[in-house]
Amino acid sequence: MVPAPSCPYTWDYWMSTPSDYVELTCLMPNSIYLAVTVSWDSTLQDVKEELWDLAGKQPLFGMLHEMSGYVFQFINSLAVPEEVDDENKRVRDIRPVFGVLMIIERSIEGPGEQLLNTHISHLIGKGLNEFDRLRSSEVNDFRMRMRYLAEESLLKRAQSTRLERLKYHCPPRLADNPTVPLTLTSHLNNNCFILVTKVANTEVNS
Repeated sequence: MVPAPSCPYTWDYWMSTPSDYVELTCLMPNSIYLAVTVSWDSTLQDVKEELWDLAGKQPLFGMLHEMSGYVFQFINSLAVPEEVDDENKRVRDIRPVFGVLMIIERSIEGPGEQLLNTHISHLIGKGLNEFDRLRSSEVNDFRMRMRYLAEESLLKRAQSTRLERLKYHCPPRLADNPTVPLTLTSHLNNNCFILVTKVANTEVNS
């Protein structure tokens, strides 16, 4: 039986700084658990390397594959399982509930879909699984309309020209008045602009 997590049960644990280190309970894919004490600022890559060093001294190590084939999963503040692909994140950034981390195999089908669903859940403050359990015709109709609207916008943007795409990403801000504002003319040198460019740490005026 896995022991109770040593990470405090207080709801604001990750918002306070009681110590510089935290003990994590990690559930390995070879059916064992490992308790590691790491710094709050440790990245998930550091945690994974330490886990593999400890797992090499434990039974069933031969059942593990390469570290790159696994990702971390934890329960977030919305009580929803969340996968983390970016291992440069720190432990204090993900804030796992009770300090429990699960190491699972990396998904091949849609690696970015889980991350997108996580961002949407944090944005609306509710897990997407709660919407899936709804049986409201109004909610389903709204979601269908928004999906059609997004697909129509995506199709229209895909058929646009390069100039239209450029204007979409970098919309021009043109003045309605044909005359040059006084605030701009005061900075001109003989009615000319001065362009300053830097190449290889050298400054050239043209």
